[in-house]
Amino acid sequence: MAFRVDYLARETGQNLVRNPLPTIAAITTVGVALTMLAVSFLARTGINEAFSLWNNDVSFIVYVKPEASADQIAALRRAIDESPQVDEFHYSDHEESFRTFKRLFEDDPDITQSLKAEDLPTSFRVKPKNPDAAIVEKVAQSFAAKPGVYKVDFVADAVRAVQRIGGRLQAFLLVGSIVLAVASVLLIFNTIQTAIFARRREIEVMRLVGASNWYIRIPFVLEGLVQGFAGALFATGSAWIFSSVWRNSFTGKTTATLFDSIKWSNGQFVTIIALVGGLGTLVSGIVAMISTTWYLRD
Repeated sequence: MAFRVDYLARETGQNLVRNPLPTIAAITTVGVALTMLAVSFLARTGINEAFSLWNNDVSFIVYVKPEASADQIAALRRAIDESPQVDEFHYSDHEESFRTFKRLFEDDPDITQSLKAEDLPTSFRVKPKNPDAAIVEKVAQSFAAKPGVYKVDFVADAVRAVQRIGGRLQAFLLVGSIVLAVASVLLIFNTIQTAIFARRREIEVMRLVGASNWYIRIPFVLEGLVQGFAGALFATGSAWIFSSVWRNSFTGKTTATLFDSIKWSNGQFVTIIALVGGLGTLVSGIVAMISTTWYLRD
């Protein structure tokens, strides 16, 4: 039998409407599972971005107060240069800090256009001779009380802390995604089985008149694909809300900290959503095919 588009659309729609509660439950569960998976990937991407930014042989950063005088900056430069514990350092003035800021937030033009170079703090990026964490922290804190210093970031320790927290968060989200994915598979399987059972007499008649198993199976497979796609749309909206809240809460600040650097570009967001959504839709279609094959196996 040849497939007709109107037949496939009608049968798929009837299957979805005939069992609204199981369908809604399946879509919601798929959506939540895909949301957790997408957030897990976004967190991993953001942490990797932050780590690559702050782990370029920079052990700590000394931020200078915006109102610091030229004499205070010069004195701080001499103190860092004359310290026997310092291997090398680099001073970022307002213009260089602004260029770095624009590179980090190139996806948010509203933020970069609202600030001027002089609004950003200058800083010294310092690499100590001894990489031992305890010694680096001691050297870093020795500059915290200097005149004109706003704060000192001990980057190595912050990176390790964020990596530990990020690793636990990713593990939690991944485990949660797997648990919900299993629940989604069972729900979709059960929903398709319920739809088939409701049409069992019609299916038997179709088999008697010569309809192939594929002709009977396709509307149910499409039903699974629709459920997976709807769950993917749910996940897209949820992940977009998460991304927006994260950017508004932690990024786009005038002080550069490690948390501010946990971010992802629009391109990375779209790629992750496309992969997660495509995976969810594909798996849902496969589960629906297995469910119909299971029923039609005899």
